[in-house]
Amino acid sequence: MKKRALRKNFYMEIRKSLGRFLSIFFIVAMGVAFFSGIRSAEPDMRYSADAYFDRNDFMDIQVMGTLGITEEDVTAIEQVEGVEKAEPGYSADMLVDVHGNQKILHVSSVLDSMNDYKAEEGRMPEKSGECLMDQDFAASAGLKVGDSITLLSGTRDPLTDTLQTDTYEITGLGSSVSYISFERGSSNIGNGEVSGFLTILPEDFSLEVYTECYITAEGAKELTAFTPEYDKKVETVLKNIEDIGDYQGKLRADSIREEAGEELKKAEQELADGKARAEQELSDAWKQIGDGEQALADGKTELAAGKQELEEGRNQLYSSQKQVDGAYAQIQAEKQKLNQGKQELQTQEALLQQKEQEYEEALAKVEAGEAEISRFDTGYASLEAGIRQIEQGIAQGMQALEAARGEYEQGVAALEAARGQVAAMEEQLKQEGLSEEEKQALISQIEIAKMQISQQEQVLAQAKVALEEQEKQFLEQQKPQAEAQLAALKEQKAQLDAQKPEIEERRKALEAARGQLEEQKPQLDKAKAQLQEAKNQIASGEAQLAEAKQQAAKGQQQIDSGWSKIHAGEQEIEKGEAEIAENEKKLEDARKEYEEGKAEAEQEIQDGENEIKDAKQKIEDIEDAKWYVNDRSITTDYAGYGDNADRMRAIGEVFPILFFIVAALISLTTMTRMVEEQRTEIGTLKALGYGKMSIAGKYLNYAMTATIGGSIFGVLFGEKIFPYIIITAYKIMYTHVPDVVIPYNMKYGIWATVAAVLCTGLATLLACYKELAAQPAVLMRPPAPKQGKRVFLEYLPFLWKRLGFIWKSTIRNLIRYKKRFFMTVFGIGGCMALMIVGFGLRDSIFSIGTLQYEELQLYDGMIILNTDADEEDRKDLETYLEEEKEISAVSKGYLKKTNVKKGNEKKEVYLYAPLDLEKNKDFLVYRDRRTHETYELGEKDAILTEKAAKALGIKKGNKLSVESQDGEFTEITITNICENYMEHYLYLSPELYEEIYGKPVEENNIYFKMKDLDEKKLGAIGENILEKRAALNVSYTYNMEERLDEMLESLDIVIVVLIISASLLAFVVLYNLNNINITERKRELATIKVLGFYDNEVSAYVYRENILLTLIGTVAGVLLGSLLHRYVITTVEIDSVMFTRIIENISFVYSALLTFGFSVFVNVVMYFKLKKIDMVESLKSVE
Repeated sequence: MKKRALRKNFYMEIRKSLGRFLSIFFIVAMGVAFFSGIRSAEPDMRYSADAYFDRNDFMDIQVMGTLGITEEDVTAIEQVEGVEKAEPGYSADMLVDVHGNQKILHVSSVLDSMNDYKAEEGRMPEKSGECLMDQDFAASAGLKVGDSITLLSGTRDPLTDTLQTDTYEITGLGSSVSYISFERGSSNIGNGEVSGFLTILPEDFSLEVYTECYITAEGAKELTAFTPEYDKKVETVLKNIEDIGDYQGKLRADSIREEAGEELKKAEQELADGKARAEQELSDAWKQIGDGEQALADGKTELAAGKQELEEGRNQLYSSQKQVDGAYAQIQAEKQKLNQGKQELQTQEALLQQKEQEYEEALAKVEAGEAEISRFDTGYASLEAGIRQIEQGIAQGMQALEAARGEYEQGVAALEAARGQVAAMEEQLKQEGLSEEEKQALISQIEIAKMQISQQEQVLAQAKVALEEQEKQFLEQQKPQAEAQLAALKEQKAQLDAQKPEIEERRKALEAARGQLEEQKPQLDKAKAQLQEAKNQIASGEAQLAEAKQQAAKGQQQIDSGWSKIHAGEQEIEKGEAEIAENEKKLEDARKEYEEGKAEAEQEIQDGENEIKDAKQKIEDIEDAKWYVNDRSITTDYAGYGDNADRMRAIGEVFPILFFIVAALISLTTMTRMVEEQRTEIGTLKALGYGKMSIAGKYLNYAMTATIGGSIFGVLFGEKIFPYIIITAYKIMYTHVPDVVIPYNMKYGIWATVAAVLCTGLATLLACYKELAAQPAVLMRPPAPKQGKRVFLEYLPFLWKRLGFIWKSTIRNLIRYKKRFFMTVFGIGGCMALMIVGFGLRDSIFSIGTLQYEELQLYDGMIILNTDADEEDRKDLETYLEEEKEISAVSKGYLKKTNVKKGNEKKEVYLYAPLDLEKNKDFLVYRDRRTHETYELGEKDAILTEKAAKALGIKKGNKLSVESQDGEFTEITITNICENYMEHYLYLSPELYEEIYGKPVEENNIYFKMKDLDEKKLGAIGENILEKRAALNVSYTYNMEERLDEMLESLDIVIVVLIISASLLAFVVLYNLNNINITERKRELATIKVLGFYDNEVSAYVYRENILLTLIGTVAGVLLGSLLHRYVITTVEIDSVMFTRIIENISFVYSALLTFGFSVFVNVVMYFKLKKIDMVESLKSVE
């Protein structure tokens, strides 16, 4: 029975305090959703990538050999323990020309069962000469399915040493499982940065051996990538393969030595055969030279006779030309006269047009003035009519009012007469001597008269009211309005009267002007007629001149025909002379060729003998092949993806703590208030015999129901939504991982639920403990109020005395309710912190482009030089850069990707060594990120960028090993660490570079700056540069900034999630605490209502406290948000990029405004609760 009663009470309590129940429910749901959702993002990222890898049969291990991979090597690998499958393939790096820029493509062969390619558009290659291209590269290069591309080797070796052909048709655009991000790796050709991939059929490669072998490990596919279990499985197989590498390498080297020996024997025989052929060819060439000399002498004799005939014809034509030239001179003189007449005619015509234009303009002015005077006359007349109409209206209104007043006064006089008659009859009734009948008759008449008087009084009263209303309306409204209008119209009329004399003067002036214009019209018509007659005379002269021209042209045509024949003869003579000269040159070339051929044959024979000697030495120098066995981490960004998953775990361990702390505090505050409210009920239950645990169980069940319900909702929501958002956001970097696998990870859900249950359960037990320890009699009485204390401001009399009563009361209330004070400050601070993190993330990420390319790397464009270009080509490019007016400065240097290491930590960086340290200062800024202290790159200096230094554990003065050309590492001292955001750089002085590599800096790149940055001009300059043979590629910094901004746009969804979470946190905390605050202070608020406070004043009394708490919470949120932002930004950084630690001031403003907006919204909701406070019920005795 007792249990049933408590159970009913439990359900009623939930319905009665649904807002309180939901506040616990939602704050727990948010905490659990954040914890389980963000923690689940880590394994879900691994599941998503693993699903993509498995679906596309991604290899587990890659084997490469210094002498390639043979079929025997593949067979040996297949027999290694733990190897499930091995498949060989080909690959090579090639160059392709894109709009003048030479880009690097990684060309690989299609595999049968591994490393699948997906054709997003078109199809896979099916025959030789077809290819599938990287979809991202094709988009940036403007290529599409059906286009053809031509590849270049990028080295001095011919392309046919590697591929069968250099031209391929694009049959498809797609993606590769080997490239999950936009990075494509590095190369040792071109500018060192691979831009895309290309896959072709294996038969399109012309290599004798495979370049690599791909392997899958047994059981690895069933394991999840990036996990220790997977890594251990692959590592075991990898070591087994390494164990056979040395033996297979020796077999490969022995095979090459044997093949080379056989080729050497063939070369020696070919050299002997070549000697005999060379002697026979030289003998035949000497005989041909003698025959050519005889044929040349005969041709010279024929040529001399033709020259004599041409000279006679030329003299006849000169005589005829003199006559025609005289005729043309006379025609030219007549033409000049006609042109002079035309010019005079044009002058007269222009003068006439000017006078006609002046006439038209003057006429238009006259007509405009007349129209204006007409409008004035019309307006003046309408104004006088309006004045008369208003004056008549006022007079009519006064007459109507006087008539109504007269009617009323007549009615009053008639009423007074009736009253006199009644008084006379009453006097008559008082007289003696009247009979009863007479008295009754008089009484009847008096009553009838009084009734009539009463009716007349009512009518007159109504008439009086109507008259007064009419007088009021007319005298107070209509008449003043009409008089105001009349005054305005009269004022306007006075203004027009003042203008009348001026108008009359203008009228007379316009009449005079029109008369003058009518006099000018006949003069203009006469001038037009004279002009037309002059035009007719000039036309007649031009006709005569044309006829003379035609006759002269006929004579010139006959002369020209003669000259054509002369020129044809001259051409034949010239052709003959050219043939003779050509034959003489050929004969000379033949003699020279004979001598050169003889020398060349002797040199080739000597070279052949030397090559055979060198080949014998190379065979002796062949070393055993070495295998390089790598796991998936060799592919671009595979390891980086796993690192990012680990970062999400780190965030998931810290970020949700804020929500759990708030959940614990909300539960403690809510349950404490609930227990205090039901103090009397608890005392009654104890008095009825209920045990402490039974009573506490009710409140514990209440809290547990809300907590477990919120936890379930949080797990169901958080483990689906947050991982999806996070994985989708990471797709800005990993663009080719389409799978989003987000199963429920119940482990994290259970952890979060247990944490939430402990928070709310302990808070509830703590709230119940004090009340349950008291006696029933004590509990049935209200608690004694706490003793008041002085607040800290009271110790500052100069400030306290200046505060009004309301502000003193507000400050005392804030200090009195300390629990509410700290809870509100923490809730508001948490809300503010979340929004600062959201906006700060955007600031930190989006500002890296500006800092990198506007403050640190100051160049506008970078030229990658063609290492195969000769000195003349390079000089041509340098000359253009010096003479181009839009380019302000250039700086040459050496830029290349290389490896550096410290201990076991290895990193790929861009090594840059400028040719001129002084010029370099204008292009690259080296500075400390925190202090902005700038450094100079001096002799023997080496500066490493900050992100690389942090990854390698390098500090100023530490040693760093740099890879040299032979693959060995040389140790250098890092003199400074500099700020940098995009990629990793190692800057070396020319002297230090020469010390490491044993040779001076050989420039392979040029930075250049524009005087004024203009994208169109920069693009045009880039096109001109690419026309130079010395330029391999040109890139621009503004393109990089735009690309970066486009990539980071998808981060907006993360910011939206953080703002929504912050708003929910703020609403739950503020709503719950305000609700408790109003409930606790019902008597106080009812009292001030009774004292005469209006609803708005009562609301302001409460809102003032909320506003102060919001201000304090906002300040606390700025500090908390800055710390949380620093933690998050350092945790989510990717390997090749360093995010800034900047939070713009406007982000703090936005966060504060949104926080205040949430606070205002809750205050609006609470306003209606404040209005519903019942003064009578609230002031009743609680006993």
